[in-house]
Amino acid sequence: MSITINLKDYSALKPASGTVWITGWINGGDSAQFKVLQSNGTFEAPPAGGGVPFLKVDSLSSITLDEATNGANRLMFVVSQDKPAPLSITNFSPKPYTQYPYMAAPGVAPAGPYDIFEFGMNAAFDLSAVNGFGLNLGFSATGPDGAMYRYGVRETVTRKQVQSAYSAFIENEKKHFEGAEYFKELLYTGALPGSGYTPPMIGDEFFAICDPNDMLAAKTANYGGTTTDPLSTYWDDTVTALFKHGNMVSIALGAANYLGIALDTSRLSAPPAVPANCTSTAFQFDIKGEHKYIFQPESGLRTAEFVFRQSGFTTPGYGSDPIISQLQNNLIEAICRGVVLDGVKDPNGASTNNGFSTTAWNNDANWYKAGSTCHYYAKFLHCSDTDGKDYRTSNTQPIFYGGSAYGFSMDENPANWPASAAQVPSKTPFNISSGTVDLWVGPYENQTHKRPNTGQYAFGFGTGCEALAPVVIDGQTYKASGEGAIGGVLPDLPHWTKMEFHGPGSGHYIWIKNGQVATGDCLSKPVEQPQKTPHVFAWPAGTDWKPGATPPQKPSA
Repeated sequence: MSITINLKDYSALKPASGTVWITGWINGGDSAQFKVLQSNGTFEAPPAGGGVPFLKVDSLSSITLDEATNGANRLMFVVSQDKPAPLSITNFSPKPYTQYPYMAAPGVAPAGPYDIFEFGMNAAFDLSAVNGFGLNLGFSATGPDGAMYRYGVRETVTRKQVQSAYSAFIENEKKHFEGAEYFKELLYTGALPGSGYTPPMIGDEFFAICDPNDMLAAKTANYGGTTTDPLSTYWDDTVTALFKHGNMVSIALGAANYLGIALDTSRLSAPPAVPANCTSTAFQFDIKGEHKYIFQPESGLRTAEFVFRQSGFTTPGYGSDPIISQLQNNLIEAICRGVVLDGVKDPNGASTNNGFSTTAWNNDANWYKAGSTCHYYAKFLHCSDTDGKDYRTSNTQPIFYGGSAYGFSMDENPANWPASAAQVPSKTPFNISSGTVDLWVGPYENQTHKRPNTGQYAFGFGTGCEALAPVVIDGQTYKASGEGAIGGVLPDLPHWTKMEFHGPGSGHYIWIKNGQVATGDCLSKPVEQPQKTPHVFAWPAGTDWKPGATPPQKPSA
């Protein structure tokens, strides 16, 4: 089995501004199988006493994975003017960059904005922004059903657009809920107040969008100190309302339902031990004939830690009980999505243990509603378009393909999520053990690849074809005119290349190379106009993707 990861650098950075670098490793922590990325795109054992080197992305066309891996495999991308120093190795694992942000000089200082890609043999591939958003990465992979799946930031979205979108997003959201303003500080553009460390910037762009958990951890010495940051009290009212005495939840895990009742454990005949930093109020669940508890944390920083960090405040031994762990994760997911109280019934409500909480929490039409107390960093990743508006109401494309993203560590498909429902995290819903994956670094500033003005071949769609746009070929974007026409000179395409139609959504493409087009059953065949200079492939006005058609296989020659 072999997986090929094709690397595409769409950053369009000038050398004077910066360069995109990559490093990678597989089987971290395994003394026998730990290997690092080589200049030929393979993985080999590092030399004795050596580190994990960085390579220019544009010096690698692809990476090959052809061996078994454990769960500690990553590719790390960083933008910097100079070549970054190799990562040091400890216990057969790289010592990665310290996560954003930094009050003092970080333990391992990054050379510039960075981000990661997680992969493995016969494993799901994913992009995670749990520890902040640094670079506009994206990838595509073919699923077992033959369809193309895309995750991460769309190829046409620049990093500069992400920055402006985040600022506009916070301004738009605080019109409905003033607490959204508290997330404004996460756009990390310089030294934090009271900090002497300034992150290395590339041009006038932001360094990162920080995760709120890491922001609070940085300001409180990993939750050991205090802070006046309003994020530290952001969840107090919601969590207090959730743990109101007598409230009931019914959470479904597979075929089993678990009924929880909020009560004051100090009034029980045999009260359980209350964990540190918690109140005596808890949800009591009966699990295999034994009472188990999820305790309410103390207000302020402890409650913020409970939600943002997803830390456990439960009975001793909770970590060894997978059921109570899953129940707590379900509560936290619903809190972050702004729907937890939708799944709560008061003492006068029906107490039927039928999974009513899960039913309410899995109604994604109610997630991240305007005006709700929700996780606005996660909402931005899932819902924002490039204008900072909620794409669900603006009828535009989200920044992230399908609105799939990791906005917090428990940001997975919820329990009992239908197989036919949209993927919540930016992770393949299948494992990959062979085939090709395309992985890209998106454009950096407000620019796209410079399209050729001259060339041997060109294409064109007549008026009324705006539903297909934008069209992306080899990283170059062709938008529709005011009349809905699309076209232009093609780049040199010596090999079969996808001609992607982003208007209909993910997974709509045909194949094109110099002098040839393979449309399959998706589109009508173009009319060739070889007498023109350049040679034109032309589709008539009103051309659209045929309903139900699937992309053709890549031609063999």
